[in-house]
Amino acid sequence: MKSKEEILNSYYTQGADGMPEITADGLSQAMDEYRLQAEEAAFNAARELNGDQPAFATFADYKATLQAKKDQQPKQDTIRLMADSIIEQFLPDDPNQLTFEFSFKAEGENHTVRYNRNAAGQWEYAGKR
Repeated sequence: MKSKEEILNSYYTQGADGMPEITADGLSQAMDEYRLQAEEAAFNAARELNGDQPAFATFADYKATLQAKKDQQPKQDTIRLMADSIIEQFLPDDPNQLTFEFSFKAEGENHTVRYNRNAAGQWEYAGKR
């Protein structure tokens, strides 16, 4: 497994002044390489077993399965999960308020969601407007 420094060093070039430099694209590629390396290491460390055989033969098979699951998830569920994960940023200050809405942009679209306060005082997702 390469260290972060080894990965970064492979993307450096020599500038006109003789100093090493890295382009924004090179830095992005280095970050992606390091992320993929870390994901693969995590996959190998926590490999799912199907009996005594691995559930996935390779890391690429595992990644393809994750993408397939993401593609199968209903859009409405994705919007609710996203809204639930950022609701704290939009909670109203008024403790007597029983409903509120907020908007966010995801997947290139604007979404407005509603929340209602239940009898226990907790906010519950009421749907997308």
